[in-house]
Amino acid sequence: AERLLAAEPLPVKNPEEGRAMLVHEPQGIVLAIEPWNFPYYQIARIIAPQLSAGNTVLLKHASNVPQSAAAFDDLMVKAGLPDGAFHNLYLARHHTETVLNDTRVCGVALTGSEGAGAIVASVAGKALKKATMELGGSDAFIVLDDADLEKAVKWAVFGRHWNSGQVCVSAKRLIVADAIYDQFVELYKKGVAELRAGDPMAPETTLAPLSSQKAADDLAAQVEQARELGAVVEVIGAPVPEKGAFFRPLLMTNLESNPARHWEFFGPVTQLYRAKDENDAVRIANDSPYGLGGSVFTRNTERGVAVARRIYTGMVFVNHPTMVKADLPFGGVARSGYGRELIGLGIKEFVNHKLIDVVDIDAPF
Repeated sequence: AERLLAAEPLPVKNPEEGRAMLVHEPQGIVLAIEPWNFPYYQIARIIAPQLSAGNTVLLKHASNVPQSAAAFDDLMVKAGLPDGAFHNLYLARHHTETVLNDTRVCGVALTGSEGAGAIVASVAGKALKKATMELGGSDAFIVLDDADLEKAVKWAVFGRHWNSGQVCVSAKRLIVADAIYDQFVELYKKGVAELRAGDPMAPETTLAPLSSQKAADDLAAQVEQARELGAVVEVIGAPVPEKGAFFRPLLMTNLESNPARHWEFFGPVTQLYRAKDENDAVRIANDSPYGLGGSVFTRNTERGVAVARRIYTGMVFVNHPTMVKADLPFGGVARSGYGRELIGLGIKEFVNHKLIDVVDIDAPF
């Protein structure tokens, strides 16, 4: 943090312009609105950079994970954080506007749904407060004709089904080159069929239940709506327990002219597309209202980088699903939100970038 927030000398054209530098100073209280799908990690990833920047944090966590929010209140006390530097609030939704309108609050960082982001961003805008929005995603997972097929299939199965697909950067849209499409699909179905649903605490479980029965019912209704619009839906997962909010993995095709291609399926539902060539793969990848993460699989990494540069999204990984690490910036474009979390970009989202210029000349401007 000290290195990332160090004062930066600025080059000036003429000596009479002075000695200029940029300093990064905290602005105050940040309201963090966080989701349920990674209920401990999501808190850590916002409070670590913001506390390091010198801001303080108020937390409004998802209403179905109050235990995680309470745990962080205790953890911060045990860690020796000064009183008031972090505080969990069990806020109702309508209280968000009250907090954002308080003059002591400098902004809001939200991770959540597109709908929630639109509401909170409008409140923040009306209050003239800075906001960062990490919203939904429908990541493209492009497999080019020269990809290592075994590696691509392994990562596709994992990338779509980790946390049972309840991840904003899950590999939701598989886009496979025509030359290897049939072989890829055969291996992908085999890999998904090998996933085992069961007790989430058991080490042999590789397919988790959804967060609630309502989440499972809503996903099933969304799939049925896509089917009514022309999607072909195939069951590809092994049977799942009847007790619990489990969802059997599905494969969805015939989406090219289907409105469902623009939807985010927050669970183990795979959208599959056949691409004629590299250009077609890029076209399909960019045919989305979202722009969070994405992947390109190829044996030629220079080709992978070239394709990655053509995809309109905040993050692209070559030969790996979208990855989340503390030393990599995280965030998207379009309906996936704006702003960045983590590393240098994230730590500077809610600081004042102040110019200080020491000028020793007496002449007026």
